[in-house]
Amino acid sequence: MGTFAGFIYRQLIVKPKPLAANVRLDGKTALVTGANAGLGFEAARELSSHGLARLILAVRTVSKGEEARDMILAESPGVTVEVWALDHESFVSIDEFGRRASELDRLDIVILNAGVKNLDYVETKTGHESHLQVNHLGTALVSVHMLSPLSRTAKLLGSPTRLTIVSSENHFWANFKELQAVNTRAQLDSYRDCFRGLDRINIEEYSTSKLLNVLWMCELSGRAGKMGLDIVINSVNPGLCASSLHCTDPQATRAVRLIAYTSAQGGYCLTDAVVLHGEARGAYLSEQSVKDPSTFVLSGAGRGAQKKLWKETVDLLKTEAPVVEILQSLTSV
Repeated sequence: MGTFAGFIYRQLIVKPKPLAANVRLDGKTALVTGANAGLGFEAARELSSHGLARLILAVRTVSKGEEARDMILAESPGVTVEVWALDHESFVSIDEFGRRASELDRLDIVILNAGVKNLDYVETKTGHESHLQVNHLGTALVSVHMLSPLSRTAKLLGSPTRLTIVSSENHFWANFKELQAVNTRAQLDSYRDCFRGLDRINIEEYSTSKLLNVLWMCELSGRAGKMGLDIVINSVNPGLCASSLHCTDPQATRAVRLIAYTSAQGGYCLTDAVVLHGEARGAYLSEQSVKDPSTFVLSGAGRGAQKKLWKETVDLLKTEAPVVEILQSLTSV
């Protein structure tokens, strides 16, 4: 994986398939972020069609989430669908969302799909660059909040619960030169040279944020395991899909017209990752199979970057975000 030729081949030849009709999710509660459109919506829609009892659509704009809820209910009237506000650009919003999730009596499935892709440098209201804030810091903090209700459900049922972080094959193509900085996170916030408008071949900051997703997932899975949390934590590459994520990128838009999966097919990859492959923990999934992530992730340098990223991220969250009790336990293992 990771070569351009291989990417083109997979997009043209491999066609993601929906969950088999005999896969049942009766009684389960699922939560999907970025769920009002695109892959998140399609994943939520498919989960609901397999007998899901309760679905939580985590969205930035509640009115759009309500429209998505109505479309899902039209097809799967037996599921209870709730729309919860979640803004990855606000640590306060994430904390409020996490505290609400902590009160759930059951949480079986979580798909962390919310993300952005920008051609220009965008500073969020937290003061951090948008890819870093939304794709990494926001996702990381939400993932930590999800551990308590997921773990409690696993203990109650005597079987593992599931958390999947949506990454991308782009993580193979991240240069990640910021790793050499004393503070990688701070360098990612300040580095603007990678934003060169429409002449750029790759969206480097986006690709790096997708690498951070994989590194964070690996470290989170390992630490959760050491704590005895029975949660299957993995990441998934849904492939290039026809979704609004690429609407600001002319080069990606051209590729979408030629080789992209549909949003539904991308959603199939998300549901496959979060429902099947239960024996694989800390895994990277692509084309609905467990695959090796980039050679960097698997290398000694990658494992060092994983530890460095964890420390810098946790240090920032402890300073800027409301306290999450389980984060201290995760840090001590």
